[in-house]
Amino acid sequence: MIPQFLRDDYPLEKHLFLIPKFALRLIGFYPESKRNTPLLCWAFFNFLLLGYGSYAEFTYGIHYLTIDMQTAFDALCPVLSSIMSCIKIFFIWWHRREYKHLIEEVRRLTAAQSSVKTMHIKRKFFTIATRLTALVLFFGFNTSTAYTVRLVISNTILYLNQQPIIYETPFRMMFPQPLLAMPIYPLTCILSHWHGYITVAAFVGADGFFLGFCFYFATLFKMLQQDLIDALAVNNSKNSQAIRCEAVMESNLTDIIRRHNEIAQLMKKFSSIMVGIVLSHFITSSLIIATSVIELLLSEELALKAYCSQWYDYSVRIQKMVFLIMIRSQQPIAVKVPFLTPALPMLTAVCIVIVYPAVKNK
Repeated sequence: MIPQFLRDDYPLEKHLFLIPKFALRLIGFYPESKRNTPLLCWAFFNFLLLGYGSYAEFTYGIHYLTIDMQTAFDALCPVLSSIMSCIKIFFIWWHRREYKHLIEEVRRLTAAQSSVKTMHIKRKFFTIATRLTALVLFFGFNTSTAYTVRLVISNTILYLNQQPIIYETPFRMMFPQPLLAMPIYPLTCILSHWHGYITVAAFVGADGFFLGFCFYFATLFKMLQQDLIDALAVNNSKNSQAIRCEAVMESNLTDIIRRHNEIAQLMKKFSSIMVGIVLSHFITSSLIIATSVIELLLSEELALKAYCSQWYDYSVRIQKMVFLIMIRSQQPIAVKVPFLTPALPMLTAVCIVIVYPAVKNK
């Protein structure tokens, strides 16, 4: 049975950052959560457990590197995700006020648009963002759980064969011997198991934020395009009451320009607080780089929509405002990635050097 939040009829106001909110609240790091002593203690405990677990995994892997390569990599592969999760939640905590401000502004800007067409746009992009982040959570949760299931199955088989069980944790970690002996061993296993879930919650929260913000900014751009099309639509009816008042037209275009500038400022702020996370995760950030291009293309499309409208049928003042929108839309507005700034010339070069020869050879 499909969960309710994955359905098309799920309330739009609940879609906003649904999965990152769930994941980060689980470990006490959601920016909008009310700060109190129990929450701070819970967040500190999870961060400490994640940090020590990463150290224990790394120590275990280095210790077995010259003894058993397979066992060593069984510990070193998960530790990379653990270290990255530790870095991500640190930056989320460090920039929690900025994240809170961005979430509130995105919520305000999206909630302000409630026409039938904009609601359809929001439904489309919000649903995609929720489903993609839910997919990350699903696979991360299953992967982490599989480590514990593997330990349970292997020890069950040993027990049924009347062989001594192996006192190891779900994730291979180097612990003091008393922690791997009864009666403390079950508690150690539980903490190791929870360490895996903290890792999952951290990268789902951080990557979900990035993915979510990109899709929500894309939603704002699409709604901006729709409002521009509606504002510049020429009514050919001879009925004088159907002709738009120029004052209303100016007001609509002024609102579009103001919202466009607000979106640009929000994206600039978002880029500045995501630098640390993206930089530390740059090697595996191809999806992040690809997603960050969405806003660039949609911003350029705004200029195209303005140009294709019948702007020349209006007064000189209205034409100047439309030209301003065209010029502003062609300026780079994208989530910047360290070492790589998405731009149309760069994308064109990639297509010429890589994509076109590959297609031609086929």
